[in-house]
Amino acid sequence: MLVTVIYNTDFRTEANSLKSEIINEWSDASVNMMGIKDAINNAKYQIQLDGAVVYSGQSAVDNTTVINSIKERL
Repeated sequence: MLVTVIYNTDFRTEANSLKSEIINEWSDASVNMMGIKDAINNAKYQIQLDGAVVYSGQSAVDNTTVINSIKERL
């Protein structure tokens, strides 16, 4: 599975934490990280699973919420 984390550089710490949690949960997952200086589609933090948006918002969301959202889509 491929997870893409697109994050405003203000959320670098949260994004790196999420990457670690995803790898801990699914050791075979690929996690792409893309830091941006602005927003993408009015979102500063976006998580995608195989190209489909799992979360998109103006702030980071807790890792458990993202992990559970990914599990629902698998």
